[in-house]
Amino acid sequence: MITVDSYNLHFDTTHLLKPKPENFEEVIARIKPIKCDLFYNIISDPTCGYEKKFSEGRIKEHYKNMGAEARFKNIFEEKIIYSNPKSYFVNKLATLLPSECNEIKSVSFTFCGHKELKRHFVARGSEFGICFFHDFLQDRGIRPVFYLNDSDTEMKKRMVFNSPHLLEVYKKGYDMRWEKEWRIGSDLHFTQNDIAFVIVPQEKHEYYVNWFSEIVEFEDIQIITSNTYKSPIDHLIFYPQQTNNSWDQIEIFRDNDIRGFKIDPDLFNELDYFKKMRFSDNQIEKLDCLAKNTIILNYEYAYVNKFLEFAKKVAGLENINELFADYDSIASNIQEAVDTQRDLIISLFEELFRRCAPNVD
Repeated sequence: MITVDSYNLHFDTTHLLKPKPENFEEVIARIKPIKCDLFYNIISDPTCGYEKKFSEGRIKEHYKNMGAEARFKNIFEEKIIYSNPKSYFVNKLATLLPSECNEIKSVSFTFCGHKELKRHFVARGSEFGICFFHDFLQDRGIRPVFYLNDSDTEMKKRMVFNSPHLLEVYKKGYDMRWEKEWRIGSDLHFTQNDIAFVIVPQEKHEYYVNWFSEIVEFEDIQIITSNTYKSPIDHLIFYPQQTNNSWDQIEIFRDNDIRGFKIDPDLFNELDYFKKMRFSDNQIEKLDCLAKNTIILNYEYAYVNKFLEFAKKVAGLENINELFADYDSIASNIQEAVDTQRDLIISLFEELFRRCAPNVD
């Protein structure tokens, strides 16, 4: 969804300018080309390899002994992500502790696709995360990490002079380029409007729906589960059962005006591993589309509505019509992700029923 042009970040509206899909094949064709590259901050657990090796002198004292979940809560209680010292220079300070060198402090994000994020869960020892809107991060100065290996001497000198917090070196023993890391060179203060959604483990979803509802500043925050990224089949099974969804039952095999029949989504909660894998292999395309559309639904709806509200504020001004020439197409497509989510879930549950229901205990 987000594209990069000379470090400028843009929301790609290509799919919002297309005609609405008229059948299920067109629904799939619409979603498949969309790249779900977004900015995520995954909360580290102190047990992860990075912190076990490098935390001394880098992490605030009150954070050091917090687990990932406690840190996640603390971020929202304090409404800030603290910057930590990192970069090529972090182990090269002559007399200071890393925490005393503000020039190399930053907040890290990965700019990656939905299939890549599960590797970050493993690396950080945590499935708690925050997805921020790109325009908010751009306004705060986010930039990609700069690798000294890949540049000439003059460029290296310019980067040291201007942005030492962005500098890194990849090595044969550990090539961190897979992280696709971007950084902001300061603490990050934020509000609910700056966040597209948060990520929590599936088993924590209901708890955090209730937890956030008690915090006035974040009571309307969107929550998706880590299954969206790491287990599309579990995402399918449990998504309709989540507290903030309204799928008490799913009507399957409906044919126009001829009613189908309803099933409870928890019918498949105990599906064994091998059945899940066989189903996933057979329905990999649709499951991937469901995961992507879940992300699109949570990111796009809020961001596009912000544009539509702005367009209304400047409506009627002279000489701006061509700037908003796409308004009608975008406005008419804003509901499409909601409709697509329904279509995908019904289609996948029909296949799940065909293949697995007779053998469910």
